[in-house]
Amino acid sequence: PIPDHGHCFYCFGGWSFFIILLHLVSGFVMLFYYTPTPEKALDSVNYLSTEVTYGWLIRNMHRWAATLLIAMVFFHITSVFLHRAFRNPRELNWLSGLLMGLVVILFSVTGVILPWDWRSYWDLTIWADYIATWPFFGHAFRDFLLINFAVGRSFVLHVWLLPLVTIILLWIHFKM
Repeated sequence: PIPDHGHCFYCFGGWSFFIILLHLVSGFVMLFYYTPTPEKALDSVNYLSTEVTYGWLIRNMHRWAATLLIAMVFFHITSVFLHRAFRNPRELNWLSGLLMGLVVILFSVTGVILPWDWRSYWDLTIWADYIATWPFFGHAFRDFLLINFAVGRSFVLHVWLLPLVTIILLWIHFKM
């Protein structure tokens, strides 16, 4: 519960959860129109954006909410850290929240690849170059990323695996 002296900075977790639900609804609608192949991905996104009634709104809501979700999760983690709300008995809550932050970033990486346009290519290239700067395992992880991240695999991660991990982590997070 929010304490009596609470203010808007206590609500970043709730806003994050609301944005996740918004993603669930908009992503479910986009599933009906998206084709996860390199040849048809961009055409299906363009069809959704230009031909489907309010498709442009659904896609942009999903896209901009992704950026907003990263910001809200960052502010939530920062707020919990600054208020020292990660200490006993909330260690598991803290760890599940940190893992959820990583999952949100993975959602962003896999989601930005899905339209398979020039922006997707350059975003993947920038992420790969950044990952290569990590000490010890950066180059190996970059090579793994470039070999394995394609539209189909990103789609499976983005639509099936990451949502399953999210449900498990949110269940842990809310139960603690």
